[in-house]
Order: sequence, then C-alpha cells, then structure tokens
Amino acid sequence: MIQIDYVRHITQQPERLNREIFEGMIRSGQVRRCVEGFRQARSGEEADALKRQMPGVCWQATYGGGKRTDANAVPNGLFALDIDHIAAMGLVDCAGPDDLWKRIRDRIDELDIVCVHKTISGDGLRIVALCQPQFRSIAENQAWLAGAIGCGYDAVCRDWARVSFVSVEEDFFYVDWETMF
Repeated sequence: MIQIDYVRHITQQPERLNREIFEGMIRSGQVRRCVEGFRQARSGEEADALKRQMPGVCWQATYGGGKRTDANAVPNGLFALDIDHIAAMGLVDCAGPDDLWKRIRDRIDELDIVCVHKTISGDGLRIVALCQPQFRSIAENQAWLAGAIGCGYDAVCRDWARVSFVSVEEDFFYVDWETMF
C-alpha cells in the first residue's frame, strides 16, 4: 500500500487518502457538477472558480500533516503524467483519451501503471505510475513514460506539491486498488 495525500479543496491542508474517500470523491455529485461545469466553461474565471471547489490528489507525495509544499514533501514512489489536448497532437489513430488508453492498456504491467483517467477537461489523460529506480526526479520519470507511449505531455507538472483534480468515476479507465490502497 502506498501512502497518498489529497486535498478537499486546493487551499486546504493535505490529508491521507484511502479507498473509501477516493471512491466517494469520484462518485460525488459535487465533483460531477464541477467537471460538467468545467467542460462547458473550458477556461476563464468560471473554470478557475470550479477548480477551487474540487478535491485533488497529491499522487507523488505525502506531507506529514503539514503544508503542501515541495519542502514538506515526502515522495511516495508514484508520479503523474498529464497528457493534455490529445486530439491536437496528431498521433496516428488517436483522436482522444479513449484511443490513447486503447494504445497503452496492454502495457499496464510493463510500464508500472497504477491509475489512468481522463482529465477534468475530458480532452486529456492522466497516468499515474510507479517511479522507476533509475530516475531521480518526477521530470525524468515523466519523460521516460511519455517516450515509452510515444506522446507529448505537460512538462510543468513536475513538482512534488502538485495537485491533480479528480474526475468522475466513468472517466477512470484503470485503478490498481491493491497497489494504491
């Protein structure tokens, strides 16, 4: 079991995540309303306001009850790879997150993937995987995984204090419950 923290809202202190809390978040009416609203707004003040209401997972670290900062981060052996705007990448036979999932789903074990879901925009994919022992940073792990699956990614999402907003249950393609919880 890997220790993972989450925040109820972006400004809140991190707390320990467990399976019951996680399932409650992805099934909650609040998350559903926020995701639907975000997908309609796309950007701007309304989208930013919706994000501030959403819970988020700190996939890559815990914070020992302290503030969610890089200095307080205790790495937990995971990293997240955010792949945004998949349709615009020009990947062959890959029009969106569903197609990219189909390309990687048979490589889950090989790539040490523990969770895959659409991002709250509905246009991207978030892949959570185990850090590889040969790499020392999130950035190195992300570059390796993106290269292994042949796509671009959001390279600014490489800090220990990064929060990943959760999406609704039906946006999740894969969760390795035993490894994560």
